[in-house]
Order: sequence, then C-alpha cells, then structure tokens
Amino acid sequence: MRPIRQITDENGATALEFALVAPVFFLLLFGIIEFSLIMFTKSVMEGATSMTSRLGKTGYSADGISRQQTLINLLAEKSRGIMDPEKIEVTTLIYESFNSIGDAEPFTDSNGNGQWDAGETFNDVNGNGQWDDDMGRAGLGNAGDIVVYKVHYPWPLKTPGVNALIGDSKGSIPLDVSVVVRNEPYQNLR
Repeated sequence: MRPIRQITDENGATALEFALVAPVFFLLLFGIIEFSLIMFTKSVMEGATSMTSRLGKTGYSADGISRQQTLINLLAEKSRGIMDPEKIEVTTLIYESFNSIGDAEPFTDSNGNGQWDAGETFNDVNGNGQWDDDMGRAGLGNAGDIVVYKVHYPWPLKTPGVNALIGDSKGSIPLDVSVVVRNEPYQNLR
C-alpha cells in the first residue's frame, strides 16, 4: 500500500510547477521592462533630435558648442542617464532638394549592371572625391539648405534571453532617428 501512497502524494508539486513556469515568466517580465526602456529611449531620441534640428534650422549655435554637441548634451539630459553620451553618433547631411535625400550620386553605367563599379564616371555631388550611395554633403548647411539630422545609438540589451532572440552580435539593438528640416533664411550675424 505504501508505494501507491507515494505516487499519489502531491507534496512539493507546487514547487515543481513553479520551477517549470518561473524561467518563462521572468523572461517575459524582464523582456517587457527591456522593451519599455527601448521605447522610452527612442522617444527621447526623437524629441531631442527634433528640438535640436529646430534650433539648427535657425542658424543658432551656442558659443563654443557645436550643434552636434548640443544634440548629444540634450540627449544625455533628457534620457536621465540611461544613454551613454560616448556612444551617441550624430550625422548631418546637406541636400539640394527634398527629392534627392538618400539618392546615390549619378553615374554612367557603362556595363549596364545597374550599379556603380570602379572606373565608371560619376558626378561627385558631395565633393568628397569618391562615389557614394548617398549624395548628401556632411555639414549643417546655410540658410535655405535642406539638412537631415541622423542619430544612432546602440542600445545594450541587458536581458540574456531577449539578447539571444533579437540582439546583434555585440548584444545590442540599433536605435536610429532622422529628422529633415529646411534651414530658415537666417543671416549670419557673427
């Protein structure tokens, strides 16, 4: 009779069930927290980039601080310390028109393969001496120029399970924000 009693004994069943369910529950819980932090950071990046681009389009720059550094400082301040300012990358590109944003520099496709190959002639729109798949010139532009502000931040994933599912080889997720503005017709007063 004793062996049958041991088989039907339910002492410790709750602990066993918890041990089976707990890893999935905690992965889900920490995943929700991780995604909340990512969404907060992305929202801060969008707000700070938009705010800085509005300052930039008026030609404003604080004494001794570049517009890029102004953007980085604003991102660090608004994120309340969860973004590492050393990892924030800011790129600004100038374009002739809104239609040319993201377009490649024009080239003569002599072999007809639809892509630029070494030796094919091209129009060096951005003036850097090489063919680029984006014709934007680096810089902040002058009055009336169209400027694209791009901010990149590699968000380090902290949850091991989430990292294995969606992270890159460095254990991070790239967060990117872009804002396009046309500089106002300001005058350089300095």
